[in-house]
Amino acid sequence: MDHGVIAILIEQMEQVQAEHPGLELLCDIDGMLCVRGPVGFTMDYDGHVIDDTYEIEIFVPEDFPESPPTVKETGGKIPEDFHQFQPSGTLCLGAPVEVRRRFAKHRSLIGFINDQIIPYLYSYSCFREHGMLPHGELDHGAAGLLHYYMEYFGTDLLATLKLLKCLADNFAPPLGPCPCESGRQLDECHGPKLDELRPHYQPKLFENELRQMIKAARAADIDLPNREVMPKRMWKRQQSRLRKQAMAEKQKGKKR
Repeated sequence: MDHGVIAILIEQMEQVQAEHPGLELLCDIDGMLCVRGPVGFTMDYDGHVIDDTYEIEIFVPEDFPESPPTVKETGGKIPEDFHQFQPSGTLCLGAPVEVRRRFAKHRSLIGFINDQIIPYLYSYSCFREHGMLPHGELDHGAAGLLHYYMEYFGTDLLATLKLLKCLADNFAPPLGPCPCESGRQLDECHGPKLDELRPHYQPKLFENELRQMIKAARAADIDLPNREVMPKRMWKRQQSRLRKQAMAEKQKGKKR
């Protein structure tokens, strides 16, 4: 790992250990740096105080603090089916772009722990003790991503997919009409929302997510205007496939 990243981590660990003294900066068997140890919190849920502690391991990426860390719960208190990515076992802290967007506000370990890890652990403690999640249940996979983006943009399904297409294609004329069909220009409507997400995620990653959502919509028999919502590359590949199928059918007709 780059010496500059190591220096940043060592400096940031002072604040981490001031608030969470059990956490230590360690080097794993692969030579990667990680932060390991207990994290405790005391929070109020609907008049009930929740006091809990979890053993965690935070994995620091090589480009830290450009990218956020990932984290596992290592004490076996949280079951695998509670918002974890499998087979890695890392905790699902939210939609990937939202995790990155929130991390970019501080780019620090202490911010990541307090703003993202502890709320996740607190949510599980609430669920375990009261059978409810304090902020509601979120779907997994494409449905969860779609729910996040619909809430973020404040739009319906079709408008959300159209806005995501702008991010996937990396093309959104600011003076053009907003895809949400509000009648306003993009820069006066959802343009700022797009601009807020764009620095934190590559177009190909938005494209991958959009593909998942389109496939999920099709599986649910939701009719979509393909040309308006498909990423450009996906549309071109579909048209190429259709042309090949048409040519093959034409050749079969000639042979008959």
